Amino acid sequence: MHEISNQNHAEKESERFYPHVKWKKFLLLLGAIAPVCGAAQIRPGGVQVFPYYWDKPSVRLEEDLALPSAAGTIDSKGTDDEPPVISSDLGVRRREVREGNFQWKSAFAQYDFEISIQHGWRFAHEYGTRDATGYGPWFHDWTNSIGETRGWDDGDGWHASYVGHPLNGGIYGFIEQQNDPLYRKVEWGDGRIYWKSRLRALAFSAVASTQWTLGPLSEASLGNVQLHASPGFIDLVQTPTLGVMEMMGEDMLDRYVVIPLENHTANPWLILAARSLSNPARSFASLMSLHWGWTRENRPGLFGENHTMRKELVGEYKRGLISAPFGPHTPEEKAAMNLAVENAHPPKEAPIELHAYAIYENLLNGHNCLGGGAQGAARIRPAWQVVSEVNGCMIVNTPTYESADSVTFSVGPRWTPRPAQRFAPFVQVLFGGRRLTYEVLNPELRDSLLKAWDDGKGTLPHYPKRSDYEVQNQALGFNLTMGGGFDAAFGRAFAWRVLELNYSHSWLPDVHSINASSSLQVRTGVVLRIGNW
Repeated sequence: MHEISNQNHAEKESERFYPHVKWKKFLLLLGAIAPVCGAAQIRPGGVQVFPYYWDKPSVRLEEDLALPSAAGTIDSKGTDDEPPVISSDLGVRRREVREGNFQWKSAFAQYDFEISIQHGWRFAHEYGTRDATGYGPWFHDWTNSIGETRGWDDGDGWHASYVGHPLNGGIYGFIEQQNDPLYRKVEWGDGRIYWKSRLRALAFSAVASTQWTLGPLSEASLGNVQLHASPGFIDLVQTPTLGVMEMMGEDMLDRYVVIPLENHTANPWLILAARSLSNPARSFASLMSLHWGWTRENRPGLFGENHTMRKELVGEYKRGLISAPFGPHTPEEKAAMNLAVENAHPPKEAPIELHAYAIYENLLNGHNCLGGGAQGAARIRPAWQVVSEVNGCMIVNTPTYESADSVTFSVGPRWTPRPAQRFAPFVQVLFGGRRLTYEVLNPELRDSLLKAWDDGKGTLPHYPKRSDYEVQNQALGFNLTMGGGFDAAFGRAFAWRVLELNYSHSWLPDVHSINASSSLQVRTGVVLRIGNW
């Protein structure tokens, strides 16, 4: 049998237009995802990092060897002040434990490298981006772009919104994983530690995609996208959520296609192609860390001494002398890994809840609004939560070339008398603001201006904004929402908010004959509970 150290492996695989903009809107928008950010750093006290498959002897099938159980792997040496250390076969040195914290510096460096490539492509291929960045008051246009974010669609095609952005979210998630030592080597099927790793990746991806859309190095600051195209929320929602689903898809392909392939062949080019093509987001994230795209944290490299070792191990496996040399994790390994993140006494009531929902709203003057929203809730008492949310909806049945939408942001208390029960009712009162917008597009003027601009080669000196060919009416006012509903729990981690009914009152004037002062809301959606499992 061969053993290759992690160090050697690393070395070798190395109205005019009135954009009502207030900073408070940006802060409230970020506040809505704050519970996710907090959940990203929930970590047990005793952090352990686990070895590679090939760093311990494989089980020879003709020998009656029994690996120690998870309960029997904890080393009793050391003082009470030291974190527990797993024994030699499944564990690591205390030096590795001390180095087990999230690697923020390298994670930010890899993220900056990734968005630099994207911005480089934008500036190389988009004349409007170059013009909008170089012309006009930068800070003013950036904050205006943030304030203009509303509605759903952003004008991109389906390939960008439903393929490109989720792939980007997967890249952000894998950047998080490769800088998170405790969760770096998790695989599909590892149990609780796997799902916690994906929750952490979701949090990192949500913050990363928000920065890409609205932050200081974003499409809003460099190119003012929201002032030139449809300013929808789709990227803020799709990138992290579908991105994590894309990660799980790659994990399943790696687990059920690539790992079995590696256990049966040592051909480096075949394995290279399988790793790269089946896991594009993971491979790109690896490149951002200046490693080859086919590098995998839980398996050795493909060339040189690694290739020699692979040929011998695969040969022994085919002859029935050893168990699968390159995974998946054994039950003993899974038990030890999950022991590192186990919460011995989890609370019955989830400290944090995240809720994504669909909303139907009937404005009592006759209009209907359809949309969705996101909500975060932090528990301050067993029966009390503080809730923050952002939601938006599109008013239906407006005339052609006209559109209307509403954005609401609010915070307030929620009373949950039975939070740990299968059916959990609640009532709440939320305070915040509501912005109602009505736009009228002049398509002929838009087309003529874009033709005159002609990507900087025409008679129009600068890239036209939406304000040049749209008339916009807008109102912003205080909002009060009160109501309640009930959740049906499915285990500790998930619940379905079966029904939520609210009455909403807004103090704002009519906007182009639309009165949003009073409305009834019906909501339903999925709740993710964090900290109780």
